[in-house]
Amino acid sequence: MNANPDAEPRTNQGFFTQAFRFGLVGIGGAAVDYGSLTVILALGTWPELARILSFTIGSTAVYLVNRRWTFTSSRSTREVVALTAVLATTFALVAGVNALALRLLPEGSWQITLAWAISQAIATTFNFLAQRTIVFRQRSASTPA
Repeated sequence: MNANPDAEPRTNQGFFTQAFRFGLVGIGGAAVDYGSLTVILALGTWPELARILSFTIGSTAVYLVNRRWTFTSSRSTREVVALTAVLATTFALVAGVNALALRLLPEGSWQITLAWAISQAIATTFNFLAQRTIVFRQRSASTPA
């Protein structure tokens, strides 16, 4: 079921084209994520909660761009359900890795930034592979949407 019949048709972009676009979008999303983390922390929020909120803000921004440019979304019901599952898993991964890093890294002025970078790198890798293979997977012409 296609929720938007006027959506652009899928293109058969290769892995490297999608990875490149995802990376460019991800740089912008990382800036939104880290920028919002900085603001949220400045408001006195607990670091683990601040990371969860910044992830949510950054992921929303990245999804909105990736669905139109990187993966050319059909915006189907299946896609929304798959995206929800992938983002929930990515959310758990980023929160868990960030919390673990904050506990294992020595205290210092760079601790929160390094924990963010580690959780961001792991979550971004998982998120790209999961979105490419699960959410925005290419269908052949004979496979019904």
